[in-house]
Amino acid sequence: MIITVASYKGGVGKTTTALHIAACLQKKAPTLLIDGDVIRAATLWGQRGEGFPFQLADGAEALKAAHGFKRGHIVIDTEANPSHLDFRTVVQSCDLLIIPAVPEQTATDGLIYTLSKLKEFDGTRYRVLITKVPPKPQTEADKLRQELTKAGIPVFKAEIPRLKAFDTASAKGKLVCDLNEKTALRGWEAYEKAGKEIFSGK
Repeated sequence: MIITVASYKGGVGKTTTALHIAACLQKKAPTLLIDGDVIRAATLWGQRGEGFPFQLADGAEALKAAHGFKRGHIVIDTEANPSHLDFRTVVQSCDLLIIPAVPEQTATDGLIYTLSKLKEFDGTRYRVLITKVPPKPQTEADKLRQELTKAGIPVFKAEIPRLKAFDTASAKGKLVCDLNEKTALRGWEAYEKAGKEIFSGK
């Protein structure tokens, strides 16, 4: 299975999502994460710690690694604001495109643009993952979900909470599942739910 995480809007948890989805897939089969971000965010994240349970490759070595990766899963973390050509390529070559979306107006504008490009490229194998969800009683995430569902946009049932644990994990070069924090467990459970949806196709 090839999964691409992409968005024309930065700051929506793209790399965080790519890393944690890769960790979920690794539990099922060997997984390769290709760091296609120009700043190598996933690679730098891992270098601050002891690495990840899945294979990670960037730059020229990513092509070699992907060529030799015959069994298992591949997750691609794309650059923010990709070129139209790059975006069309990932849309047409992956089994599932995950579009992280933050329930804020400026981020929603970026989501609308991303979805418009998907329509232009006839993309159908995609799903929106609502990320950085603020705690109740704030309802921005519920409103975004309702709007997307009404428009016929596929959305993960799982949603990723806005947690300081993700920043802590990045600073320590770890995944949230490796932090000894109660809130970190919430973050990991949210990504596990998204992973189960990927495998179930629902």
